[in-house]
Amino acid sequence: MPVKIRSFGGPVTWALRKYHSDFTSKVMLSFTARQYSKSINSYIQYFITQEKPPVFANCMIETLNRCNGTCEFCPANRKDESRPLKKMPEEMFYDIIRQLRQMCWNGRIYLNINNEPFLDKRILTFARYAKKELPDIPITIISNGTLLTPEKMNEMAGLIDELILNDYSDTYVLSGVHRAIYRHVKRHKNRFRQMHVTINRRYSREILATRAGSAPNKPLKNNTIDAPCIYPFLDLLIFPDGMVGMCCNDCKEITDFGNITKNTLLEIWNNEKFNELRRAMTAGRNAYPFCIECDVVDAGEREEFIRRTLCKDRC
Repeated sequence: MPVKIRSFGGPVTWALRKYHSDFTSKVMLSFTARQYSKSINSYIQYFITQEKPPVFANCMIETLNRCNGTCEFCPANRKDESRPLKKMPEEMFYDIIRQLRQMCWNGRIYLNINNEPFLDKRILTFARYAKKELPDIPITIISNGTLLTPEKMNEMAGLIDELILNDYSDTYVLSGVHRAIYRHVKRHKNRFRQMHVTINRRYSREILATRAGSAPNKPLKNNTIDAPCIYPFLDLLIFPDGMVGMCCNDCKEITDFGNITKNTLLEIWNNEKFNELRRAMTAGRNAYPFCIECDVVDAGEREEFIRRTLCKDRC
């Protein structure tokens, strides 16, 4: 099916997330830590024992560091936004894609980090360039969907491989724009047969993770989860000014592992600062200052990559 609705446990769990959000957050984070810690640790051990460090699996590119959402759990919402406005130069984006091509890279491109990607009117132009230069590389966009129309969806058909729409709402029903998108994709299945569209029902005011201690609506920080984090071993994040950050929980863009205006993607990925972070992470997040208050444990969509890589290594 080209479009699906994901509810994360249905109406009962939705009610818990809305009316008992802090308790639900603790339970879900603990469950996720138990579910993914084994595979995360396995991949980390695989990574650090390789003679040559494996290259990143995901390249996440933020072309404009702004969001139009008001989600209370996110430090990048438009009310709490504190970052200087930055817009990626076009040539910088093209250079990123050229470097990936020259590397014969085989991963996944995300055209967003902590922003609303469709605020950048160039985003589909960038996607077309990336698809032209890297036709076999899947492109994912994660959006709140508020700026989308059926016409915009038609533009993405055959271009964007995966579109994840978070429908932030106070009620357990799809909002008007998301309902229209769902119906449009269902009505034109053949047009969108190569594009996976997921609409996530999300409660806009729920308490989630601490986001490395910066979540506006979670004053109680992480005191329980010390599982290692997979992000520094799989993800390369590039902010609009070319700075490479640690992970998507760096909502204020304060971690700095290098800049692509000075070094190549591979030089940054393999530099000593990144390796210092990874060595610390093998002992758990309490060993690295930025991560101490973070309770995000996410292998989720990365789980298949981990499984495939470890299986290939064992075989």
